[in-house]
Amino acid sequence: MTNEELLQIIEQAARDKVTELNLSGKGLTTLPPEIVQLTNLQTLDLSYNQLSSLPPEIVQLTNLQTLDLRRNQLSSLPPEIVQLTNLQTLDLSYNQLSSLPPEIVLKSLKTTINGKLKSV
Repeated sequence: MTNEELLQIIEQAARDKVTELNLSGKGLTTLPPEIVQLTNLQTLDLSYNQLSSLPPEIVQLTNLQTLDLRRNQLSSLPPEIVQLTNLQTLDLSYNQLSSLPPEIVLKSLKTTINGKLKSV
């Protein structure tokens, strides 16, 4: 998926005030800052991509309850991710994580950290 196509999807989803967005398996390597336009988003599926990092702006998705990041290439998470206070499910399975923000374990996630972590 090209960056232009992704921006079009984000703009349309923002206009439609979607609460769920599935971008699984789209070959994404980055997320554009425009993702913050999705203020109603509750579920975001970014699994099976090639994301190596998340933009700090993701914390502006304050209604986010489920974030699926499994099977990417994440080596770390932005410390700001702990600001997603409504987040209940976070799937980080099969990434390259070597550490996590310490505050993340204090959150009441239904599904905490799954999968292959090098060390936590």
